[in-house]
Amino acid sequence: MTSNDDQPAKGPLIGDLAGAGQIINSEVAKKSYDDALSPAMQEVGGLTKDALKTFRLFTAPLQLAAAYQDRFAEFCERVRTRVPPENQREAPPEIAAPVMQAFATTSDDSPLMSMFEELMAKAIDINTAEKLSPTFPSIIKGLSPLQAKLIKSLARNEQFTDAPWDPQERVIHNFVKVNFEFDEFGGQDHHLTLTQDLGEKKLVTKIESRPNAGELYPQLQVADGLQLLRLTYRLSMFGKWFASACVHAS
Repeated sequence: MTSNDDQPAKGPLIGDLAGAGQIINSEVAKKSYDDALSPAMQEVGGLTKDALKTFRLFTAPLQLAAAYQDRFAEFCERVRTRVPPENQREAPPEIAAPVMQAFATTSDDSPLMSMFEELMAKAIDINTAEKLSPTFPSIIKGLSPLQAKLIKSLARNEQFTDAPWDPQERVIHNFVKVNFEFDEFGGQDHHLTLTQDLGEKKLVTKIESRPNAGELYPQLQVADGLQLLRLTYRLSMFGKWFASACVHAS
C-alpha cells in the first residue's frame, strides 16, 4: 500500500477552493469541480494562503487557464478587499458561475468589469448576498459599455432635456436645456437608442411632461403651435435594484 506521503503532489481541487460541497447539494455538481483539475489548475497550489482564501469565496465550476490565473487572482483580490473579512461568505453559485464565465471575455478596463466586480463583492457579503437576483450577471453581459456608463450616471442623478416641440408633427426643435452631455453617450441619436434599449430591459423609464415654458424660461420665445416638452430619464424600480447591486457607490 502506498502512503499518502508517496502520492504525487497536487494542487487543491476546485471543489476545495470554492467550498462547493457546502453550498451545492448535488453530487454531479461536486464532481464537476473535482474533475476540473488540470495542469494549469495545479499551479494554483503555489498561491499564498491569502490568495487561496480569496479563491474559496468563489464558486465557479470552470477551469481557469494558466493565462488567466494571475488576472483572475487580481480580480478576486479587488473584490475581496471591498468586504470586511468578518462579513465574507461563499458566493451563491448562480451569481458566481456566470460572472466567472464572463470574466475571460471582459477587459479589465471595461465598465462591465467594474459592474461584475461590484456584483461579486455583494455576492460574498453576508449582508447583501441574499438580496441579489440571478438575472444580474446576464443583464451585465447584455449591456454595451456606454449603457453601463449611462446606468451609473442615472444612479447618481436623473437626466432631462427641455425643448420646444410640435405635437402635430412630433418633431423636437432646438434644445433649451440638457442637464448632461450627449457626447458622453455617443451623441444625441445614440443616447436615444441606449435609453430605448434600457427601457425594453426594464432598467430605465422615460417620462414626458409639459412644463410651463414661461415660468421656467421667461426669455424663451415659443412659436405658435409649439409646446415645451421635457423628457426625463430615470432608473426604474428594477433598475435601482440592479444599480444598487452592480454600481459602485463612488
